[in-house]
Amino acid sequence: MAQKKLVAVTACPTGIAHTFMAAKKIQSWAEKQGYQVKVETQGSDGIKNRLTAHDIATADAVVLAIDVPISEMERFEEANPLKVRTQELIKHFEALLPEAMKREKGTSSSANLPIDEKRSAYQVFIGHIMTGISYMLPVVVLGGLLMAIAKISGQFMDISGTPFETLDHLGFMTIKFMYPVFAGYLAYSIAGKPALIPAFIGGVMTDEPYKRFFDLHDWVPSGFFGAIAIGFLIGYLVRYLNDHIKIKTELTTLKTMLLVPLIAGVVMVLAMSYVINPFFGAVNQAMIHLFTQAGDAGRGLYSMVIAAGTAFDLGGPINKAAGSVALGLNGMGKNFDLIARELGIVIPPIGVGMAALLDGKFRPRVFSREEQTVGKTSFMLGLIGISEGAIPFILKNPKMIPVMILGSVIGTQLAVVLKVWQSLPLPAVWGWLLSSDPISYTLCVFVGSGFIAVSLLLCTKPASARD
Repeated sequence: MAQKKLVAVTACPTGIAHTFMAAKKIQSWAEKQGYQVKVETQGSDGIKNRLTAHDIATADAVVLAIDVPISEMERFEEANPLKVRTQELIKHFEALLPEAMKREKGTSSSANLPIDEKRSAYQVFIGHIMTGISYMLPVVVLGGLLMAIAKISGQFMDISGTPFETLDHLGFMTIKFMYPVFAGYLAYSIAGKPALIPAFIGGVMTDEPYKRFFDLHDWVPSGFFGAIAIGFLIGYLVRYLNDHIKIKTELTTLKTMLLVPLIAGVVMVLAMSYVINPFFGAVNQAMIHLFTQAGDAGRGLYSMVIAAGTAFDLGGPINKAAGSVALGLNGMGKNFDLIARELGIVIPPIGVGMAALLDGKFRPRVFSREEQTVGKTSFMLGLIGISEGAIPFILKNPKMIPVMILGSVIGTQLAVVLKVWQSLPLPAVWGWLLSSDPISYTLCVFVGSGFIAVSLLLCTKPASARD
């Protein structure tokens, strides 16, 4: 009897944690069943282990564990794949994968599983936002790295008039493209390529480049919230126009290349000029005024909110929203820097890693061998500024979320007390050196992480006592 074959694609918004966790679950399950298996990952390092047309055609089942649009989706049009979100696949793989093997290719039948139910409006909303953020992150990272190279070089030499000064300016300019890219790809996730450029230009109108180009005085950027608003407006407008403007097939090019962009562009400019920028600019202005007037207490409160949001879901939508707000307000007043965002990113994964390293040293072990490995990996990911390494511990015990939040808040408030500042979007360990006080910054990281580590060890049941 021929060996059965399972193929799959995994892709999450950041292309880091859930992409590879889902791939590992599929690979391990299929191997235990004695099936052939091939899993394509579309992650932050590009497409790996790409599925060929032959792989898909000869497979007994196809699984798409995806949270974002994937490359070459048309390959699966005749394969009747089981589509599921990565997090649900990770949680319920033992139920989902057997159902995938029972599906008949080339039919429209679907598994009668809770996970296959229609997504809620909230899930659709968050899915589009996370798509935009997944494309925005490389912009922030590259801009931060270019600035870091310049700043580090500036510690040892005068960079005026050198290529390092150019890198510094280019890094700053690159970061200013984060909202245009975010808005463009948010709209792209809704309506495809026709929505990309109108929303991108709308994103330009949400931030400082628009103010400087048009020499606008007393104008406050609408920032992240403005980018969300214009992304959704253009996305759904373009989708509506494409669905409801009926013309002859031979004139389709005129619709997609002329009529739809024209309408979307005019609506975008009017909406940004008279609704979105005035409203969200006023919101941002009120926020800046509130925290600035509060002085040191304002910085403490602001940092607490950003740190809590950043640590809440470890790379999820709340994390990304808090980080985007912090990036947008960075430098707009003495109380607005990135210390809370940076510490909120690194403290949870480093805390998990410290717990794994300390496990068994002072009391009986509480982690399994697999958790030990995941924890040590989390530590390394934390050092390079990736929160997602701590996700497996949250999935197994969601009650640890408040611990992650509290640890991040503790580290951040210590930084406020010690008057540590960080204006570069570099949570990785090399970014610590560019803070106003690297020693105090490092102390804040390990105080917050230490709280998480001790809490995890005290609140986790021994592995042998768990089901």
